[in-house]
Amino acid sequence: MDGPVLVVAETDHDALTPATLECVAEARDIADQRGCHVHVVLPGAAVAGLAEDLAPYGADRVTLVEHAALDGFSADGWLAALEPVLRDARPATIIAPDSGDARAWLPRLSVRWRLPLVTGCTRVAVMADGCAEAYRVTHGNRRHERLIWARDLLVGFLLTPGVRGVGPGRAGRRVEVERIVPALDPARLRDRTLSTLPPDPETVDLTDAERIVSGGLGVGGPDGMAQLQTLAAALGATLGGTRVAADRGWLADDRFIGTTGKVVAPKLYLAFGVSGAGQHVAGIGGSEVIVAVNTDRTAPLLKMADLGVVGDLHEIVPILLSKLAARAAGGAAPAKPEAARQMVHQ
Repeated sequence: MDGPVLVVAETDHDALTPATLECVAEARDIADQRGCHVHVVLPGAAVAGLAEDLAPYGADRVTLVEHAALDGFSADGWLAALEPVLRDARPATIIAPDSGDARAWLPRLSVRWRLPLVTGCTRVAVMADGCAEAYRVTHGNRRHERLIWARDLLVGFLLTPGVRGVGPGRAGRRVEVERIVPALDPARLRDRTLSTLPPDPETVDLTDAERIVSGGLGVGGPDGMAQLQTLAAALGATLGGTRVAADRGWLADDRFIGTTGKVVAPKLYLAFGVSGAGQHVAGIGGSEVIVAVNTDRTAPLLKMADLGVVGDLHEIVPILLSKLAARAAGGAAPAKPEAARQMVHQ
């Protein structure tokens, strides 16, 4: 493998997204195996200060693609700016976060280059014989799929955010930085970001949620899940749950958490009646704070929680709702989560 493993980086609120760092770490693993380097392409209006942040996660080279027209996302802008950069880099593999931005512009590049593009990847690798391979979950999250391509074929992969996780990185690594100013005419771009809207906690994707209220078999049924929905609304949180709850129809199929569902990394994860099956625990490992409520003091989730409460959720949730209502009446309502990347395009 002569070419680099290339990562297309993304930013949010002037910072690298965690999904980008996951992609760089994944690329580092491949590069170490195949004896090549990791090349990160970072588009934006003023992103020079972020280049060194990529080094601890495995970047060897960073190409800054800077232009005022790239201040807000534009599929036309990214395609026009990045296509020549990617062509000159002659990558062996392309990896990007599986985000709305990537799904807006990379399929266009895929068509132009006849480039195989694989979405929803949970792992990307290169086999000993040089064949690219990827793993992903398919068929309504009920099947695991392994895909293999011919040796030395360029393939693009979109890595599912939150699956790999982001470690602390390795201090002391250095990175080579270059800057490119693309020739872009903003007037010729057919789409541009007009504004960034705050998320609706009821509909925001679980992978983007900062707070999650989760229910398991212990909620007892639809009424118990509806009670958790009320609590989630009071907290400005998003409702999720276990696969068992979804299989029983208490929760929508796209709202269950685990390796076969959504892999999440919220700032706060509140679990009610969730015992902590292995596949579910693997899907919440990136959570900053986990609070678990369960009547079974031997439940695995209680052991890994930052705060474990042994008790009946049907008694505890009404108390929490009462406390939150009193707080809201006093003018101290829970803060809303930060804005999500929900874009309006012209």
